[in-house]
Amino acid sequence: MGFGLITTVTAMAALHPHQQVYFNALVDAKTPNALAERYDLDYWLLAQRQSLERLLTRYPDADLSVFPTSHSALILPQNDRERVTFAPPQAADFHLRQRANRWNAAQPPAFHAIRAYGSGIAFIIDPAAADYRAYHRAAYDQVAANGTLLARSDFDIYAYDGAIYYLNANCAPPTPKTSDLWMFLHLFSADPDNPPQHKRTRGFVNNGFSFGMDAAFFDGKCLSKSSLPDYPLARVRTGQDATESGVKAWRVDIGLAARAAAQAAYNSIAAGDYGAPAAQSNFALYLRGDTLIYLKDPCAAGDFDERFFLHIIPADPAALPADRREAGYANLDFRFVDHGADIGGKCVGLRELPAYAIERIRTGQFVSGEGAIWRAEFAADSAR
Repeated sequence: MGFGLITTVTAMAALHPHQQVYFNALVDAKTPNALAERYDLDYWLLAQRQSLERLLTRYPDADLSVFPTSHSALILPQNDRERVTFAPPQAADFHLRQRANRWNAAQPPAFHAIRAYGSGIAFIIDPAAADYRAYHRAAYDQVAANGTLLARSDFDIYAYDGAIYYLNANCAPPTPKTSDLWMFLHLFSADPDNPPQHKRTRGFVNNGFSFGMDAAFFDGKCLSKSSLPDYPLARVRTGQDATESGVKAWRVDIGLAARAAAQAAYNSIAAGDYGAPAAQSNFALYLRGDTLIYLKDPCAAGDFDERFFLHIIPADPAALPADRREAGYANLDFRFVDHGADIGGKCVGLRELPAYAIERIRTGQFVSGEGAIWRAEFAADSAR
């Protein structure tokens, strides 16, 4: 007990004034950034006081604008407190970052960092610095050139190097859509048993974050990043909520499980393998064998938000299950996100059809309480 007390007190003394990030000797604290990769170290942002003091010392005669608002300013001396104002990210002279780890927008050059156990717990960023802008410009260009475009909305959403990236080429001046809103990110595992036990209750892992806190703003652009888990995902739902009203500014559902099949189907259509569409409405409908393909090129945010209806009318009503024979058709209604994907700005969805002989296919999209927003019906035998 004495040895344990001595080692604990020694570690906390070495960490002072940030002994709140103490970990016992069983935790890997020697590998650089090991703790930052796994934990919220300075969860209560106590190190921001030291960051503010560093800024005030470096610029003794200047009034400073800082992002984000920090309650640590309340415990500064009165004369120092009056020199600090808080501003949106694009208008602030300096950004205070809590950490630089795999969940952060990126790990930009910082002119001052506070570390514990070799992991950063607080950083001061100068967004006007040349190295800051160059760092994020290179990251933005790399993702745009090499990433997989998953969806377009207020942001272009890419998958790249094990992470989801949010890119916006026109983020200036600061607006609620780019700085004051909460970014929600719901990750749906392909296998429900993959997420940690305590995150399975809602059916998805919530990796939401403050966009203003975790984004990089430069050259009129903005960039943010959120790491993806190691296990396969079936679907990603993301967008932004207004912090005050809770209204969704925008949202997209991204089907990942169906993405490979959607890409292959689009390649076949583009190569002419499917010939002319079997029907044309808001989506072009292609039918080959037992696969019905929905294509809109280009598509926009919202084109596949409403539910799709798909009614299969068989050549022989006896082919239907007993509970569907009175209706006269099989109901294969679906959500696009479960059966399709945005392939470079093109919406491509696939539905497997029953193997029995089909007389007609009736499909479209509907809004609950309002009816169909588009519909198409065609004879299936001739199209197949």
